[in-house]
Amino acid sequence: MGRSLENLEQFAIDVILERRGGVRAALLRSFLYLLSLIYERLVQFRLFLYRKRIFRERALGCLVISIGNLTVGGTGKTPIVEKFARALQKGGRHVAILSRGYKSVPRPSKRGLLAKLRGDNPDPPRVVSDGKSLLLDSLTAGDEPYMLAHNLKSVAVLVDKDRVKSGLFAIEKMNADTLLLDDGLQYLHLKHRLDIVLIDRQAPFGNEFLLPRGTLREPPRNLRRASYIFITKSTGESNEQLIKRIRRYNRTAEIIECAHKPLHLQNVVTGEIAPLEKLRGAFVGS
Repeated sequence: MGRSLENLEQFAIDVILERRGGVRAALLRSFLYLLSLIYERLVQFRLFLYRKRIFRERALGCLVISIGNLTVGGTGKTPIVEKFARALQKGGRHVAILSRGYKSVPRPSKRGLLAKLRGDNPDPPRVVSDGKSLLLDSLTAGDEPYMLAHNLKSVAVLVDKDRVKSGLFAIEKMNADTLLLDDGLQYLHLKHRLDIVLIDRQAPFGNEFLLPRGTLREPPRNLRRASYIFITKSTGESNEQLIKRIRRYNRTAEIIECAHKPLHLQNVVTGEIAPLEKLRGAFVGS
């Protein structure tokens, strides 16, 4: 069953990225394109509802910085979140990182209906780190929250789909005055002071289609919400064509190009660090 799901997922990816030919793949792409048009209208309608204050943002009375992107997949968010957390902490802020915890496995809750009737919170956020101790393993926390908690010993890291709930918990229990939303651009229920949007230089807007036909979560014009735009995985040479396109959507945000370079190998389970030379001559595959 698991193998079949993996094969189906890989087939869908190949179709979306146009690595599959044939009539069946072409028909599926056409169907996914129609779904992506519906998805785009839903995304924009949701933004409209928040913009017109029909849906209300929650303000928690502290600095909230969102770090996110327009596409699914990796754009280098985790090292950027880590760098911001270090800089803010160095500036005297009490920082908590709020993550959704993608692919994490929640612990079973011992609280149930009785707790809800009493008004207790039956599902508090998972605390990966309280800023003093690492409290969860990578399976329960998710790889990225665990890595952040391991590398940032004195920064609280919490996992919950409800970032308002985890934010309130961090403020009340951990004295946080600054919340970093990891992958928070699309999380509109919590009011952001700053929106930092990451764009992968190698595939800035994915394959230019929205989900499920492509990899865009939002249309590129929604870059207008960004306070700062980071072009990640830069080669060191300025990409004027990409910058020019970004400026079509956002004329005021500061654009920062940054390079990602590996420093070492790290085991996400044990935290063990090894030099890059360990890969020399080794077979790397999956």
